[in-house]
Amino acid sequence: MSTTSEHREELPYAESSHPVVESNFLPELMVSQANLREFGQKVSAIRELEMKGELSRFESSKEIKRLWDNLNQNKEDLFRPKR
Repeated sequence: MSTTSEHREELPYAESSHPVVESNFLPELMVSQANLREFGQKVSAIRELEMKGELSRFESSKEIKRLWDNLNQNKEDLFRPKR
């Protein structure tokens, strides 16, 4: 019979590192993780455009920086203490 740790090794990192149980569930974490996934997808698309020559290195860097700043601002907004 397998142990829980054996099953965890088979799961993708995101699923095994933070199991969602009712006691530690925060909607803010789900939104933050979704934002991070979206950031990664957009960065991949920008890099692809750069590699095809449709964006310059400067343009792609500028756009990735803008996305990063937005991601950080969204994180700060999500986790700002409620008044």
